[in-house]
Amino acid sequence: MVLGLIYTILTGLFFLIGILLLKHNHFEEKISLFVFSLAFIIMGGLIFLDILPELIETKDIRLIIPVIIGFLVLVFIDKLIPHHHHEHNHCDVHDHEEHLNHVGIITIIAISIHNMLEGLTLYSITLNNYLSGFVMMLSVSLHNIPLGLQIGNSLNGKKYSPYLIILLVLSSFIGALILIIFGNLNENIIHILLSFTLGMLIYILFFELFNEIRNSLKKKEVLYGIIVGVVILVITLIV
Repeated sequence: MVLGLIYTILTGLFFLIGILLLKHNHFEEKISLFVFSLAFIIMGGLIFLDILPELIETKDIRLIIPVIIGFLVLVFIDKLIPHHHHEHNHCDVHDHEEHLNHVGIITIIAISIHNMLEGLTLYSITLNNYLSGFVMMLSVSLHNIPLGLQIGNSLNGKKYSPYLIILLVLSSFIGALILIIFGNLNENIIHILLSFTLGMLIYILFFELFNEIRNSLKKKEVLYGIIVGVVILVITLIV
C-alpha cells in the first residue's frame, strides 16, 4: 500500500524535473520550439499508443460521446482563459509569453485529470505486483519530464503557477487516494473518464501544440524536439 503511494508521488515529482530545468530561463523562441515539438510527440504517443488502444479494446462505440464532450469542454475553457492569438513572425515577446501561459494552464487541467486515472491504475497494479508497478512508474515518469518542460516554459512565473504545479504533481497521488477511499471504480466509469480526457488531449495536441510549431517545421529546434520525443517514446515502449 505504502509503495503504491510512493510510486504515484514519484511520477508527479518527475514533472518538477522538467519544470525546474527551465525555471531560470527567460523566453527564447528556440527553447520554446524545441519544448513544444518534444511535448507534441510525447502527448501524441500518450494518445495513440496508450489511451486510444485501451478504449478501442472495449469495442464500445458510445465512448465517442465523452470524447466529443471532453473536446468541447476544453474549447469552452479555452475561450474563458484570457490569451493572445498570434503568429511567431509578427508578435512581441509579451504576447507570445501570454499565449504560452494559456497553453500551460489548459494542459495542466487535462493532464491532471488523466494522471488521476493513471495514479489509480498504478496504485492498483503495484498492490498486485511490485515489479510491474515499478515498470509502469518508470514509463509514466519518462513521459512526465518533457511535459514538465513544456509546462515550465509556458507558465512563466505567474502568481498562480505554484498552485497549478502542486495540482499537477499530486494528481497521480490523488487518484490513488480516490481508490483507497472509494474502492475500485466501475470499469465503465473509468472508460468514460478516460474518453473524456482523450477529447481534451486531442484538442491540446492539434489546436495548441501543433499550432505552436506548424510555421516552424523546417527549423532545427523542431527537428531536435521531434527526435528526442521519439527516443523517449521508444524507451518507454522497451521498458
